[in-house]
Amino acid sequence: MIPQLRASSPSIRCNSAAGSLALFLIALSLVSVFVAQVRDEARKHYCQNNLKELALALHNYHSAYKQLPLGAGGTSGYRGYPPTAPTDKRSSNQGRLSGFAGLTPFMEQQAVWEQLTNRVGPDDSEFSKMGPSPSLSPEEYPLWAVQIDLFLCPADPALRVDYGLRSYMFNYGDGIESVGRMFDDGVDDRQLPKHVIRGTFAAHVNIKFRDIVDGMSNTAMVGESVIGVAKVNSFTARIARGVQGLANSPALAMETVSEPEKAYRPDQALWGVGKGSRWAEGFYLLNGFTTVLPPGGPSATMAGDPESGVVSASSYHVDGVNVAMSDGAIRFVSRFIDTGDSTAPCISPKNTEKHRPSPYGVWGAMGTRAQKEIIPSEREAKFKTMR
Repeated sequence: MIPQLRASSPSIRCNSAAGSLALFLIALSLVSVFVAQVRDEARKHYCQNNLKELALALHNYHSAYKQLPLGAGGTSGYRGYPPTAPTDKRSSNQGRLSGFAGLTPFMEQQAVWEQLTNRVGPDDSEFSKMGPSPSLSPEEYPLWAVQIDLFLCPADPALRVDYGLRSYMFNYGDGIESVGRMFDDGVDDRQLPKHVIRGTFAAHVNIKFRDIVDGMSNTAMVGESVIGVAKVNSFTARIARGVQGLANSPALAMETVSEPEKAYRPDQALWGVGKGSRWAEGFYLLNGFTTVLPPGGPSATMAGDPESGVVSASSYHVDGVNVAMSDGAIRFVSRFIDTGDSTAPCISPKNTEKHRPSPYGVWGAMGTRAQKEIIPSEREAKFKTMR
């Protein structure tokens, strides 16, 4: 008896084909994820190298001048008595020049430094030494449009439209109230920094390595921020304004964000410029970060006080940011790092215990230089150190 051959059932063939297609799509998805991870690691490594060079430049600057650069400084243009500030943006940089400008001769940017210290502009017009106001149009002062590659994280897709950009910011500590103040020589401003400036940089305040008594390896120096021209409404790149009660509870900054869209609420007022959108600008909203809310958190200023606020570190890397510590080591800090009690009031002149540890957990402790906090192990603290 000759056996009869039966054709396979059409439903079996369809199921087999569908299963093969599903497996192919899963494999393709896994390959895409793997490729994305490889690219992110490569960009993260490149970014870490940038931070290493910036940390080296800061150490060389300190060796030369026996202090770190001012968070913001330069020429004020004040004259007469009582002193008055000129309204002309050309006659001084209004004390707003970022400390990153002073690093240029220590990072192989001698041409930028020489132009900055030259009073004569490209059209033979005269500016103050160390340049005019950082807000002066690059059309009038082209140096502000120069893009320094070392200042850019390769993961950030921001495109320069006008001013030169910067992905890296100074550590302004765990303060909120007056953390971005342009301190002057007045009586109040001689005392106020002792209460509110707890990081490694501040405007018009001299800080030395010897002031970092918590330990160089435990104190952040430079961190990342998403550049504020990449996405118009991105809360990681832009800064909310006018948040009531922020100094008493920085968690209120979280209420400015619409969670489903991961963007600021439509009715939330924002500052017109974004973080890192001008490399020469020393105003803290564009120049620094605070260790209050976790990396990738929103940023906001207090109501009626643009010099007080929370400026969160951020990046396009997956789940965290790179940070250069004061000893030059690079750490990748998870967005899940312990941030303590974000409803706790910030350190301010109203608090008598001005030397108390940061209320903002391990992240807050990494931002302060002289509060005698103990940083836990890497696994417990959720960061990884790269030498």
